[in-house]
Amino acid sequence: MMVLIQLVKRNVLLYLRDRASVFFSFLSVIIIVIMYALFLGNMQINNLGESLGNLEGIDWLVSSWIMAGILTVSTVTVPLGVLGTLIHDRESGRINDFYISPIERKILALSYLMSSWVVAFFMVLLNLVIGLFYVLLNGGVLFDVPTFIKILGLMVISIMAFSSLFFFISLFMKSQNAFSLLSTLVGTFIGFLGGIYIPIGSLGRNVQNIMNLLPSVHSVTLIRRVYMRAAIDNVFKGAPIEAYNEYANIYGLNLQIGHFTFSSFQMLLTLIVFGISFYLLSVAKLSKTKL
Repeated sequence: MMVLIQLVKRNVLLYLRDRASVFFSFLSVIIIVIMYALFLGNMQINNLGESLGNLEGIDWLVSSWIMAGILTVSTVTVPLGVLGTLIHDRESGRINDFYISPIERKILALSYLMSSWVVAFFMVLLNLVIGLFYVLLNGGVLFDVPTFIKILGLMVISIMAFSSLFFFISLFMKSQNAFSLLSTLVGTFIGFLGGIYIPIGSLGRNVQNIMNLLPSVHSVTLIRRVYMRAAIDNVFKGAPIEAYNEYANIYGLNLQIGHFTFSSFQMLLTLIVFGISFYLLSVAKLSKTKL
């Protein structure tokens, strides 16, 4: 156990010392913040004002939608950035030193995966706190304790699921250039694949059906349903249920494929199965090859 802890500590420190890696882990978040600050935020507020009327709390609703999306993006990009340590060790040949040591291969592999969990949790937690201040500035209120705990739980599940995916992919990569390309692609498309830049309901039905199968969409929907609950109750109080359903369908709070609508439990189960599946695939891969 002490060996595992020391390896995790070593990987965490290496990641934090690489300022470029830390920056690029949050690059997608920074881009989304800039886009919403410049025009997307006001555009969404104006659109909701036209459809719902001049209701109190729309700024709170929109800021909660944005911050929940940004929170989800960081559960994807931060673990990926931390796993760059594995690629760097492999490319530099440093990992060969571990192979000739008495450290078990499974312990070494687990140290890289756990490093991504640890760093991502604290980085995403910081993101959550900053987002809450932004929501407060836009007329929101702080979460109660049960809501905060639910969001933390969803954060952890999302982090572990996407860490497992990227760890499995990293096992096939040998160079930093290949990993940088993967990071660039994920950072570029996560805003679209998570329904962050463009509300899913504004896309064509076939595109919606495909996107609603993605774990990133399930993750952001689960977090938004909890994160936005108080804002939704405030804005839609006294409004007909049809008004909320229309909003939920457009802004990705309801996920449908054909006539099937996902429940929160089904989305949570999908995310858990997704993470476990890629973890098991990683174990199978490691049993046959070196890191």
